[in-house]
Amino acid sequence: MDDIGQPVNSADETVTHPSDARLRTIIDRSMAFMGALTPAGILTEANEPALRAAGLVRDEVIGKPFWDTYWWNYDVQVQDRLKNAIARAAQGETVRYEEDIRVTDDRRMVIAFQISPYRAEDGTIAELIPSGIDITEHKRNERAAKSARDTFENMVKNSPFGVFVVDADFRISLVARGAQKAFRGVDPLIGRDLAEALRTIWPEPFATEAIGHFRRTLATGEPHHEPSTVETRKDVGVVEAYDWQTERIILPDGSNGVVCHFYDLSEHEKYESALRASEAKFRATFENAAVGIGHNAPDGKWLRVNQKLCDILGYNSEELINMTYKDITHPDDLAADMALVERINTGALDEFQIKKRYLRKDGATVWVNLTVSCVRNDGGDLNYYIAVIEDISEQIAAQQQEQLLVRELNHRIKNTLATVQAMASHTLRNAATPEEFRIAFSGRLRAIASAHDSIFETGKGSADMKSLIESQLAGYGAAGGDRLLIRGPNISLTANRAHGLGLILHELSTNAAKYGALSNDTGRIDVELRQTGQNMTELIWTESGGPDVSPSGRQGFGSRLIATTIEQTLNGTANFDYRRDGLQVTLRLGPEE
Repeated sequence: MDDIGQPVNSADETVTHPSDARLRTIIDRSMAFMGALTPAGILTEANEPALRAAGLVRDEVIGKPFWDTYWWNYDVQVQDRLKNAIARAAQGETVRYEEDIRVTDDRRMVIAFQISPYRAEDGTIAELIPSGIDITEHKRNERAAKSARDTFENMVKNSPFGVFVVDADFRISLVARGAQKAFRGVDPLIGRDLAEALRTIWPEPFATEAIGHFRRTLATGEPHHEPSTVETRKDVGVVEAYDWQTERIILPDGSNGVVCHFYDLSEHEKYESALRASEAKFRATFENAAVGIGHNAPDGKWLRVNQKLCDILGYNSEELINMTYKDITHPDDLAADMALVERINTGALDEFQIKKRYLRKDGATVWVNLTVSCVRNDGGDLNYYIAVIEDISEQIAAQQQEQLLVRELNHRIKNTLATVQAMASHTLRNAATPEEFRIAFSGRLRAIASAHDSIFETGKGSADMKSLIESQLAGYGAAGGDRLLIRGPNISLTANRAHGLGLILHELSTNAAKYGALSNDTGRIDVELRQTGQNMTELIWTESGGPDVSPSGRQGFGSRLIATTIEQTLNGTANFDYRRDGLQVTLRLGPEE
């Protein structure tokens, strides 16, 4: 074809390459400056926009080194940078950079340059293609935008009034000198998420409400004004009052932001007395209450708690603020609690009362009497709950212990009557005279009574072995003096086992008073307690300083009572060692069945 182009035939299509004339027309009508160089940097071609911008004709530049043409010869440093770029392109690199050049004495131009290598079919670099775009106006706009941004920032930062700016990412971008005091509890401040900053400064529910106003203004452009906000700061604990408003603005970078203007009313005399009275009343009824008090958001999260509630639950206020009432409610009580809360949510109830269990931070269960009421807005929607919590754990525990002791007492009375009946029968058969029966039977009754005292003095329905031993020996003048030594751990006994061991100790004490260590003024008794295994206990009774002893050869009722009691009541064994210097009895108590 003629100067339009030449066809190239293939099996599938015909591709037309532009002719030299058409190509020149294209590059001459381009907005960019374009040309061609030899790898050594000699200019072989230049398009019309490049010639026109320099006020030159082709013959004045073609065949000359690129750095000696156009505007480059004004500045040696510009020429050196151009030579360096040509040398790098000749090595195969595409070089891009910006150059601020002097076009005339009173005019400058900023050009975005690119010099690219063009390779022949054999891969060698045949030509270099320089191109450029006049970005002077773009740079001028960029500088103007920066100047506007700097002016805006300086205007805000140096303002003596309460002004701060939130950017499109909801982060604090600018804070005026007059607003620094309001953010004194936030560090670092610039770049901080506004929601995080407000929750650091203010308590709930105010912090969440304020965050919502800011987000609404940013999203919709709707301004918001609060003429009189009075709150106790969360970070420093002082009451502050503000008149504040939010407005959406276009920031210097073109994005949306929010500017907040506020006025500190805290110093005004007309507010001070009302604020003090309100704060005093609130703290008197909230912080110093004898019961736990908390406010919960509609989603169950704790908004505000008093110290008594923290004491009941074992958490500090910061920990509770990050939790909901569901997190600390006993799983078995949660369903009933939530069912009543749901009735408040639907408007069927305005308050309810329930006994329930909370789980303390240390894992313990605490019983409470919970009263829940609610605060609604003018439209009837729920704002927050008010929970009043009374710790009734001791009352519940006392009721449970009382029920347990009554059941235990009924059981013990039956067992004790059976024991007394059997003991009376055996004592009567072994007594030679009525007087002998009276003395023996009275002593054994006292042993049972002493065991009862040891059990029920504690109010726990159990007794410890050391107290039981001392109570049985008290009647013989041994307890509390230097004639009795008790060593080893103080082991707890259930009521049934305390009765049995009390009878055995009574028989041992009586025998010691008649024939052993307590029959004179110099004898003593050593009792060693051992925990020999799981639920296994060993009591070693050792007498010394009394008259010489030896087996009598006849087993009396006392020995039979000990053997029967240790076997049937204590699930154990008794071993008697009649040593010359005193009797030693080893009692082994097995696990309770």
